[in-house]
Amino acid sequence: MGQAGVGMANTEYRDAVRILFLLKEGSEPNRDLTTSEEYPLRFEGETRLQALDFWIRYPDYLADELLAQFDETGDRFFLDTARGIFDDDEPSEKTIPMLRRYYGAYERLDTVLAILSVRGLVRPLTLHHPTTNPQHFLVSKAGVDIAEQIVRDHPIFDWYSQRARLVLRVANGRGGAVLKKRQHEQKEYHDAQVGDLIPTIAERVQTKLAEIH
Repeated sequence: MGQAGVGMANTEYRDAVRILFLLKEGSEPNRDLTTSEEYPLRFEGETRLQALDFWIRYPDYLADELLAQFDETGDRFFLDTARGIFDDDEPSEKTIPMLRRYYGAYERLDTVLAILSVRGLVRPLTLHHPTTNPQHFLVSKAGVDIAEQIVRDHPIFDWYSQRARLVLRVANGRGGAVLKKRQHEQKEYHDAQVGDLIPTIAERVQTKLAEIH
């Protein structure tokens, strides 16, 4: 495999690890007795997954949401975490751009899910409905174990695990449609042209941070 191929493979596996952590942390117990023994966890909704993944991939938008929640609650955890994102230069170092699709930020997960599925870590599940076919994701015991092993063997990946827990705290139980609507309230996100990368808002968020004492 050439150098470009190796780089692509590394990116795909990094994406698979990030999505695995997000699925694991954002799941509830699987109540379906026919699958729960092998797949004890269930993550509901691809739209929700895409919206949560957006906040992992765009630390500047996450920081802005943290500031909004600081304004609403007065909890300095949100302010301190937003400041930490910029202290660590995450908007420059950690951003993974996403394309603006018709309904907002979106990236096909076929390759990532294939990597996870072939290893028995995650099983996509399409529910049949008269008007829509929502997709859920079952996480196996092996998926939980490998996520924990990855952190033990490669502590650098613990950032993704911790960030998954943070975005879920910020989401506060909101579903995918509500999260997408919230993200569309950002002018830069909403006004991006279909097919273009979602632009950064880092400068605007930094200015907002500087005004808070």
